[in-house]
Amino acid sequence: MRAAISLADRDGGGALSMRRAAAELGVGPMSLYRYVPSKEDLGALMIDAVFGDQPLPEPGPEGWRAKLELSARREWAIYVDHPWVPQVFALTTRPPIAPRMMAYTDWRIHAVDGLGLDFATMVRIAIAVSTHVQSAAFPLAREQYARSTRSQWIDARSTRIQEALDSGDLPMIARFDADALKASEPASIFEFGLQRLLDGITPLIPADARPVA
Repeated sequence: MRAAISLADRDGGGALSMRRAAAELGVGPMSLYRYVPSKEDLGALMIDAVFGDQPLPEPGPEGWRAKLELSARREWAIYVDHPWVPQVFALTTRPPIAPRMMAYTDWRIHAVDGLGLDFATMVRIAIAVSTHVQSAAFPLAREQYARSTRSQWIDARSTRIQEALDSGDLPMIARFDADALKASEPASIFEFGLQRLLDGITPLIPADARPVA
């Protein structure tokens, strides 16, 4: 399993296959199939392993917001260390059966339990946090495994970009400067979106269940 994780860490989720994982282990593909039925199952085992490396604490910090924020930052750290994980999520037809990843959802539901929310809303909150982190992290793989840096990529396409901006059809994009470019980076999107998501949960909680400021 760790060999397959090392392969994905080095070459990205797109490079993952049963054949390459077997080669990394020094065995034939059919030998691997005896233990893991499919590439999707292999991905689930890998995801379960990396989430297991970042278990959430019990009981965690005081308050639902601090708990959800902590869980989001732990999940973000997983994707920073293993940018292929969101790629593998995107390639599966259903969420992977990975108990230690599922423990994050369970922990988040527990974090908002007892606040007067119905269970369906609690589930939506837990999934919304993970969905935000995953979507913000998805570009990390492009940055990690690209042959050029972001700046190099932009410089190589500067003529085409300038032509698009000079057309007058993109007046807001034409205002992009260094600050705006930095604001569009994955880490910035993660931070901004996480705080707005948590802000949006607050009004859902009945007033008598909110902590006294």
